[in-house]
Amino acid sequence: LNLAPLLLSFYAIVMVSLKLLSLLLAPLAAIAHEAANSHGGQFVLTPSSGFSIDTLLADPNKYDEENAHVKQFSGGDTLAYVTPWNNHGYDVVKQFKGKFDFVSPVWYYVERGSNGDFVLNGGHDVDRGWMDEVRDIVDNRKVGRIVPRFQFRGWTREHLQEFVKSPQDAGKLAHLITHEVEKQAFDGIVLECGYPAFFATFLQKLSVELHQINRVLISVLPPVRDDVSKEIMSADAFKILAQFVDRFSLMSYDYSSGSYEGGPSSPIDWIEDNIEHLTNEENRHQLLVGINMFGMAYQQGENPQPMVMNSIIGLLREMHEQGSTLDLVWDKEAEEHSVDISEDDGLTEGPTVWFPTPKYIKNRIHLAEDWSVGLSLWEVGQGLDSFVSSGAAIFHCFPVSCHWSNFTSIAQYDAF
Repeated sequence: LNLAPLLLSFYAIVMVSLKLLSLLLAPLAAIAHEAANSHGGQFVLTPSSGFSIDTLLADPNKYDEENAHVKQFSGGDTLAYVTPWNNHGYDVVKQFKGKFDFVSPVWYYVERGSNGDFVLNGGHDVDRGWMDEVRDIVDNRKVGRIVPRFQFRGWTREHLQEFVKSPQDAGKLAHLITHEVEKQAFDGIVLECGYPAFFATFLQKLSVELHQINRVLISVLPPVRDDVSKEIMSADAFKILAQFVDRFSLMSYDYSSGSYEGGPSSPIDWIEDNIEHLTNEENRHQLLVGINMFGMAYQQGENPQPMVMNSIIGLLREMHEQGSTLDLVWDKEAEEHSVDISEDDGLTEGPTVWFPTPKYIKNRIHLAEDWSVGLSLWEVGQGLDSFVSSGAAIFHCFPVSCHWSNFTSIAQYDAF
């Protein structure tokens, strides 16, 4: 593999610009990333038709058991993240496992010891019994392949600079991770280290070691937002990385989380911009477009707050029962729902909450199928069960809707 163009580009950028190093560190945060409110101008907000608060709060706690493990999504592979802090996701991926090609438990952190050595923390979370329950063969294909997330955590700028300049360190860490994968009988890993273009040497070494034992390498990919990120993660960089990275999990959400004013989490034309910018026809199937299973609340003068769907549904139900007027608003440009919340007195303005709904997910599934890309869900423990279970043919691929137990069309999870 000819990595010279990518590596030369990397050194030119990193050694000259500390600003880019700070950008490298930024995607390691739990909630992305930077303000990005220039996209598409003003949002076009209209009352939502055909989908109301009443339907949102309905609770059909059934799902199509016969087809719970049938994957109908035709765009590509599907990846579901599960986290220890929203552990209901562990049950979701068992209940609807046929819909997920890969399952990534958020278990591992790659840290630096006091002497500079690499340290893997998280092995205590590994659950072999759960892994055995998730893995299966459905319709003659392997499902529920376990690919835990390994995230760089606590690295200083100096650590990063030293690491990218040291092939020896890249080889050491690649060997350490591969040894853990083999010891724990994982099917591969998801690696989150910021922009993967900065780590081409390490990713190549890690890929070689993992592929030698028939394991897969998936890299988390921060979305492109502006000219700087497009330069860092160019189509040429993606093309080179795609020669040894098996799949890329695109973080195509948190679009407005860097702004106090708020806005949609994942404008659909922004997702399409990322697909067009990064991929070509030969490597497009390696991209997994991210869909958020959580909402974001924005209130003037306060930091944006992520909200799991159970919290959103509980808040809306409480206000609905109090007789408060709640109107879902559909952003035609972003293709996303929001609702304005008032305080108990009904007069004081509260937060605006942007959150996924069946229509939101259906539109992104259709986009992924049109472009022949896969999907990744962050993360399934944040949703509601009945959303997965009902049979509305919105999701014909995997159980995304599983986590939204209070949506009327539970079949919407069936879209995956």
